[in-house]
Amino acid sequence: MDRRVMPNPVDMTARRQKLLQLLVREYVDSGKPVGSATLVERFGMRISSATIRNEMVALEQMGYVQQPHTSGGRVPTDLGYRYYVHNLMPNGNLAQSEQVMIRHQFRQVEAQLDSMVEFAASVLSSTSGMASIVTAPRTHVPRLRHFELISLQPRLALMILVTQESAVRQMMLHLPEEVEQPILSAIADQQVGILRGLSSVEIAPYAVTAEGLTRFVLEHVASGLRTADSLQDTPVRHSGIDKILMQPEFAGTEGQMVVELMHGSGLLGQLLPQLTEGEDVQVFIGEENPAQALRNFGIVIATYGIDGEVTGILGVLGPTRMRYWHSIPSVRYMARLMSDLMADLYSA
Repeated sequence: MDRRVMPNPVDMTARRQKLLQLLVREYVDSGKPVGSATLVERFGMRISSATIRNEMVALEQMGYVQQPHTSGGRVPTDLGYRYYVHNLMPNGNLAQSEQVMIRHQFRQVEAQLDSMVEFAASVLSSTSGMASIVTAPRTHVPRLRHFELISLQPRLALMILVTQESAVRQMMLHLPEEVEQPILSAIADQQVGILRGLSSVEIAPYAVTAEGLTRFVLEHVASGLRTADSLQDTPVRHSGIDKILMQPEFAGTEGQMVVELMHGSGLLGQLLPQLTEGEDVQVFIGEENPAQALRNFGIVIATYGIDGEVTGILGVLGPTRMRYWHSIPSVRYMARLMSDLMADLYSA
């Protein structure tokens, strides 16, 4: 998990750590400010309510909790959640039963990349209880899976180019001579068998040594791969928007903002500058998000794929009051599983 600078003050005693841990868990579950009496009754603490109140004042002065209303209980601050994630949260894995169930479900779609991405979004939302975001993987260097040539007019053809990560690019080709469909199909069938898995740089020498129409086609295949979409242009698959719209933090106009953020292309653009590829699960809490639009959210996210070759992102998004102790293992496990499945798919 990402390790931001997280000071551990000398006056953060074991008792204050325990109180902060219990307060976070109780507030996440209830959504209501937590008072000292609740902690005593709910967790059977063997200290008085007055002592707890004094300790809460100390935690508030340290910036880990705040009191929304003068006479009410307290809630964690963004700093309090960060301290919890780094110092108090159990470093557990997703339950073995959940791992087995998810792996079994993925066996039904593991050879179909598009279905795999859609299914990952659904499973991640269901497992974490939050809204999920998953992108299809993109290669750092786009590589050819397949291309077809379709005759539209005697000297006009449509090239449909598919990369290994399922990006599709269509190009109109103004042919240097009149060509019938059987010839176009023969060129495509022959060259796909030779060029499958190659990048534009690797295809270029084949184009140089080819002749006539074949050379023309290969030059355009290489050109199409060079302009393949980047990760930032990748559509985001998501699931579970309804789960966070049910949270009180996103009532009214806040809910509309969530819908617009999830359905638009802005979410990925806001997240990408923050990500460090190859790092373990990364967590961004409230004000830690550089983008203003994300400062009401907790985000748990990771990259997946094959190092140096193909990368996608997946994660969950919800209120800062999120079950980090379950969301983080869920995202970590799903990223590892998707990486394993991608390795199998690309080695096939």
